[in-house]
Amino acid sequence: KSTGGKARSKQTARKAVSKSAPATGGVKKPHRYRPGTVALREIRRYQKSTELLIRKLPFQRLVREIAQDIRTYIRLLSPP
Repeated sequence: KSTGGKARSKQTARKAVSKSAPATGGVKKPHRYRPGTVALREIRRYQKSTELLIRKLPFQRLVREIAQDIRTYIRLLSPP
């Protein structure tokens, strides 16, 4: 099975960088996941769960506020 040219060139580039870097025992960089990996993990986690992500009362206040905004908007649209 062929891996293609891209993967091989990345490996050789990494080797070249690590060889040319000075061996001064530098500080190790903290581990970071690739962009989107953590987001996908969170999506899977929250799709499995059933707990409320927003507490009931704050959510209720938000819904009432949005409903009030919609009511005033509809009132402005309707002819007098």
